[in-house]
Amino acid sequence: MFLTEQQEPERGISELQKLSGIIKEYHSDDCLDYAKVQETLATIYLMTASLSQAKSHFKKAFKIYEKIWADEPELIEVKYQEIQELYPQVGFFLGQQISTFLTKQL
Repeated sequence: MFLTEQQEPERGISELQKLSGIIKEYHSDDCLDYAKVQETLATIYLMTASLSQAKSHFKKAFKIYEKIWADEPELIEVKYQEIQELYPQVGFFLGQQISTFLTKQL
């Protein structure tokens, strides 16, 4: 996320993809760590307006959350609400980025 805020989302995505592969290879692609990486990737894609990529990674993360928390629907609902709240936050972030860009152009 830091790299995205520093205008280097591609680098952040690359590092998270490496981490995702390591978690999958040495642990599992059905664990909370893997889900969290997928969620973070989705958030970065959302922040860069790559909506189809964001949706894909959110789906991967959510499938894991639903599997792990099958007996705890309240945790699934909390996570769903967290993700829903990202959309307006990201819209605000993108608005700030555009404003900063336009200000620098003047």
